[in-house]
Amino acid sequence: MSVPKNHHYISQAHIKNFFNTEKNEIHLFDKIQNRHFKKNTTKSIFSEKKLNTKRLEDNTYDYSTIEEELNQNFEKDFPSCVEIVKKFIETKDLNDETQEALLYLSGYGLIAELRTPFRKKNTDNALKDGMKIIMEMGTDELKEGYNRFFDFNDEVKYSNSLNYIEFANKVIKAMGDLVFSIEIPQHENDYFILPDFGAATMRARINNYFNPDAKDIAYIGLPLTSKLYLHFSSSKLEILPRPPGIHYVTSEQVYMLNKANYDYAQKTIACENLEYLQSFVKELAPY
Repeated sequence: MSVPKNHHYISQAHIKNFFNTEKNEIHLFDKIQNRHFKKNTTKSIFSEKKLNTKRLEDNTYDYSTIEEELNQNFEKDFPSCVEIVKKFIETKDLNDETQEALLYLSGYGLIAELRTPFRKKNTDNALKDGMKIIMEMGTDELKEGYNRFFDFNDEVKYSNSLNYIEFANKVIKAMGDLVFSIEIPQHENDYFILPDFGAATMRARINNYFNPDAKDIAYIGLPLTSKLYLHFSSSKLEILPRPPGIHYVTSEQVYMLNKANYDYAQKTIACENLEYLQSFVKELAPY
């Protein structure tokens, strides 16, 4: 049995929440090419071949370990957690199950952008530049290790050195208690878009460090479905970006959230509804 080599940087479980199941399609807009298009499957959306491949010590390639870790820790329970959040909106019962689901989704949001090709490339370039001077004065053994680490090819495109589980746990611990906000469009013809970075994070000084410029992730913004937007904020923030609780937001508020995600997207956004996406892009024209 062949090992899948097309790796998603936004989980298919997430993308499916923006898929029009009635028409069996999802609508996309490429802001670089200024082009609308659609897909009838999620298999080729927000993915890249061999995105999560790692090189082993014997110079063979590992295509599945990162994929399995992501699935087990951030994707497998994603659909059930979404259903728990929907149930909470109906019952307003913030029980242990709901809190666990929200914590799970916050972890997914924390690592979302780190999984993308553009962030992986930028991280590797920063590492390479930072180590370059040290390596020039290093031993032959160190230089060999350096060259091996950054020896990318058609099989291994990135170092893939980040441990997503450790990262998420460390950040959530630093954030402390999470304050959540759920936003729902007031009007049935409004939809949230899914940008190609999955979820947004913002940093702030919420902990005391010797370095006065040191900041931690203090906010996570996750477009969960076409009709649900999750915000997580550290309780250490003096001013919360969003008021806690469940809020039904206006068309203008939906537009502003979508515009922020469109502006930050590298290339592509996705939407369940073609008419809304076309109207949204048209309204962007003055910008």
